[in-house]
Amino acid sequence: MKEFSVIVLAAGKGKRMYSNIPKVLHKICGMPMIYYPIKTLISLKHYIKQIIVVVGYKSEDIKKNLDEFFPKENIEFAYQKELLGTADAVKVALEKIKFENVLILCADTPLLKKDTLLYFIKDYLEGNSVCSIITSKLSYPNQLGKIIRDDNQEIMGIEEQLDSKKRDIEVNSGIYIFNKEVLEDNLKKIQIKPKKKEYFLTDIISIIYREGFKIRSFSSTEPEEIFGINTRDDLIFAENIIRRRLINQFINNGVYFLDKDSVFIQEGVKIGKDTVIYPFTFIEKNVIIGKNCSIGPFIHIREGTRISSNTQVGNFLELVRCKIGKNVKAKHFGYLGDTVIKDNVNIGAGTVTANFDGKKKNKTIIDKEAFIGSDTILVAPVKIGKKSLTGAGSVVTKNVKPNTVVAGVPAKFLKKVS
Repeated sequence: MKEFSVIVLAAGKGKRMYSNIPKVLHKICGMPMIYYPIKTLISLKHYIKQIIVVVGYKSEDIKKNLDEFFPKENIEFAYQKELLGTADAVKVALEKIKFENVLILCADTPLLKKDTLLYFIKDYLEGNSVCSIITSKLSYPNQLGKIIRDDNQEIMGIEEQLDSKKRDIEVNSGIYIFNKEVLEDNLKKIQIKPKKKEYFLTDIISIIYREGFKIRSFSSTEPEEIFGINTRDDLIFAENIIRRRLINQFINNGVYFLDKDSVFIQEGVKIGKDTVIYPFTFIEKNVIIGKNCSIGPFIHIREGTRISSNTQVGNFLELVRCKIGKNVKAKHFGYLGDTVIKDNVNIGAGTVTANFDGKKKNKTIIDKEAFIGSDTILVAPVKIGKKSLTGAGSVVTKNVKPNTVVAGVPAKFLKKVS
């Protein structure tokens, strides 16, 4: 049988984060940590037929997030009432398991790649084993458990609480595949740890070994993939890696970054080829940028913004929920919020769309070939007509008809555009 059930462990609070937010909901590149392993699992539907997330601390918050980001997926939930360790978390999910192969991983390992998980699954199936573990050799093992092997180099157990001064140690990733029957039979043999008052899933490895089963291992060649997040410093580490991966994907698809290290980009962004991204650009999730654009430097493009091809934006500009057409220039400092800018528009330095009236956000529409003078304030809701101009320093509070020049505070009609 090639079908797999997956148990994702997400019940813990994450005490070392010093936060009221569940650890797995802390953001990495704009998305909650748990988003990444779930996304990876969903991409392997040929094998993975069931996903069960074990939740505990603030379980409804986790469920709400997963429902938001994966509304079409049938993700199941098991509830761990008391946080009694990883073995207990697996136990509460067992009754939901539908398939004989059970993959177990933690929700705090967002760096695990699709290909690694795919090869792990294939290796397990080819090896005809009842248990397999992803392992890796680390120079600095940190909090990961050490793989213990017998004289025949068979895995016989996992040793926790490592001496962090040792180097090049084979460690446990916390990512396992079990035969369902073997898992069920041996999980109940795990004893509680008296000091921590928890049941450790790692203890099942020595139990299975003593039962006479061989435990297979699959080596991860990129140790960062099994990195588990426990602290905010770990969160920063993971953010930098995922950001680097995103940027490298764009480079491979024809986008040019003058300085990769000074660009901050989130999940779900789309950028067309031949676009140039200048230093100190921050692009939030779900932004779409067309082909052959110039973006930055020093620009903040917030969620929901759409920028069409051949457009130039940058130099201390903030864009919020904007829809910007082709061949637009907004190259100097300003704020544009809830604004529709059509093709061939020039936005002068210092332009502000005043979109918030104290109660709600209002829209500004700037029609084709309009010219917005420097330091113009557009008080929304307002529309600037096609081929119209505003004088420098104008405060526009009323709609401007096409082919019209307005100026002043408040802006008034001056003349028709010839």
